[in-house]
Amino acid sequence: MNIVDTRANNTFNFVKRKNIKNIPLFEISFLDNSMDISGYTDVIFQSTPSVEFFNHHKDLKDKNVFAMGPGTQSSLGAKGISSRIPEDPGSEGLKKLIKSSIGHGKFLIVKGQGGLNIISDYLKAKGVKVDTIENYQRVRFSSYSKLIKDFDNVDFVIFPSRLAAEIYFQEIYNPSINSKFITISSRIKNYVESLGFESFQLNYFADNFESEISNLTSLCQIIESLIAN
Repeated sequence: MNIVDTRANNTFNFVKRKNIKNIPLFEISFLDNSMDISGYTDVIFQSTPSVEFFNHHKDLKDKNVFAMGPGTQSSLGAKGISSRIPEDPGSEGLKKLIKSSIGHGKFLIVKGQGGLNIISDYLKAKGVKVDTIENYQRVRFSSYSKLIKDFDNVDFVIFPSRLAAEIYFQEIYNPSINSKFITISSRIKNYVESLGFESFQLNYFADNFESEISNLTSLCQIIESLIAN
């Protein structure tokens, strides 16, 4: 079985896979984020790279720290920082989680350039003091022609980000190759399916992630056999 993960470097570095090849479809580069965070009571990290490129980890000890999901929480944990995550990962779940923390505090949101503003807009609408800092940017490659062949005969393509999915279908996708698609969030799944493709949403951080893909293989084979008959 040939599986390709399209996650960028400096994302989910704590995730180790034995039988999955990683082929990044874009780069992540640092943006200066030097600032004094002493005046903030609550800090929200919207992604794994926002944690990796943050310059002030040591100053988070007295803050309420929130993460968008388990991957971002694991990145913070690897740096010795405790954080809270919503029961349902994503912006909508996070809004519910931070609702109880809204008071006289001041929020700082750490994210990538062009990242979602849903949480920031929500807090502003509630009259909360909130600032946003963008500490990294996603950079597309100048050409994808040399990567196309790496996706030949791939059984499953994993999309850990919407941008990776966008680039794949714009630059890589070949309708003659019967690859299946795995997403790690409902947002990415909805995007892939909006293009007319079926996708399977799995827990990217589960210990049995690879075995779950194997189960999908068996399921797909059964379905294809039924259709053929």
